[in-house]
Amino acid sequence: MLNKKLKYLLSLSVILLLAACNSNSRYHEIQSARLGECSHMADKQYHECVKQQQDSYKEFKEQQVREQQ
Repeated sequence: MLNKKLKYLLSLSVILLLAACNSNSRYHEIQSARLGECSHMADKQYHECVKQQQDSYKEFKEQQVREQQ
C-alpha cells in the first residue's frame, strides 16, 4: 500500500517537474525568436525591443500572477 503511494507521488513529482521545465524552455525559445525579430529593426526600435525581452522567466511568471489577481 505504502509502496503504491510512493510510486504515485514520485510519478506525480516527475510529471510536474517536466511540465515546469518544458514551460521554461518554451518561454526561452519564444524570447529568442523575438530577439531575432529585434535585429531587423532600426536602432531606436531595436533597443526598445531588446529591453522588452530582458525579463527572466521568473519575472515573467510573477507578472502573470499579478495580472490574474
